Amino acid sequence: MREEAVQLHKQALVIDSLSFPYILDKEFYPAVHKGGVDAAVITAAISEDFKGAVRQIAGIRKQLDRMKGHAVLACSADDVRQAKGEGRTALILGFQDIEPIEDDVSFLEVFYDLGVRVVQVTYTGGNRAGDGCGERTNSGLRYFGLEVIEEMNRLGMMVDLSHTGDASTEEALKVSSSPAVFTHANCRALCDNMRNKTDEQIRMSAERGGYIGLTPHPALVTRKKSPDISDFLDQVDHAVKIGGIDAVGIGLDYIEGLKTDTAVPASVRTWRTRRPDMFGTVDDFFTASFTEGLESIDKLPNLTDGLMGRGYTPSHIEKILGENFLRVFQEITGS
Repeated sequence: MREEAVQLHKQALVIDSLSFPYILDKEFYPAVHKGGVDAAVITAAISEDFKGAVRQIAGIRKQLDRMKGHAVLACSADDVRQAKGEGRTALILGFQDIEPIEDDVSFLEVFYDLGVRVVQVTYTGGNRAGDGCGERTNSGLRYFGLEVIEEMNRLGMMVDLSHTGDASTEEALKVSSSPAVFTHANCRALCDNMRNKTDEQIRMSAERGGYIGLTPHPALVTRKKSPDISDFLDQVDHAVKIGGIDAVGIGLDYIEGLKTDTAVPASVRTWRTRRPDMFGTVDDFFTASFTEGLESIDKLPNLTDGLMGRGYTPSHIEKILGENFLRVFQEITGS
């Protein structure tokens, strides 16, 4: 690896726009540190109900209290910058579904007050807001989805469309008054998977100030059986070509340390077992080997080296590693 890549990675602000809570596990924190991750959006809930999501957030906050020297809750871009200066990892709370708000839009403000700043409109299946990318229908947003987006815009929460179906994605991009993003998805033009985003969707998000966080999950990188970092860099190149250098970042979606029987809520497991999604079964997702060269979070400096090899300038690499996400996050949260 180039020495200049090592140094650039150390000084850059590195933000993973989709992480599971393993980042709080002391067993994995050395890998997080080695990977140079300064901030991450951690999944606080997927399909939990209101009470279950509150319970999970309470657990995360207790863990943060025990890790004050290493990690801190971040609710704004200023919080992220401060944590970087203090040598701590900034953690942003996110939901991968709107199930925690049940049928009451006002619950969004409750979760906002608890620190949640990123909410995915749908998970892979459909919900009260609209259809996810794995549903057999593609009917777009429901009225409740429009209300959810309007309230998220008012509060200053990031509208995430990573798992949202095509019609719902395009409608959400049009109606959201704040930039809507894809925290963890790739380019469908290079890997024909319904979890990935079309060129038009990437362009629409970018034109409205949004962002796409690219993921090294193999099923989303290429149809090749064993993708490598070169394949992932092809995804970066394509996303930059379509959306521009200011609209691309990383949303790693690593599942290190998570066990299938405990990591996935029962409702999600049942849905995936009954209707296998674009990863196959839930077990296929949690046993997948990630892209060679980016197999785990400690290998992230390889990405900086690879971007250098592709001719990206240091300033452009810093944008991809984290500055682009932070720009969008600041615009949405207001600080």
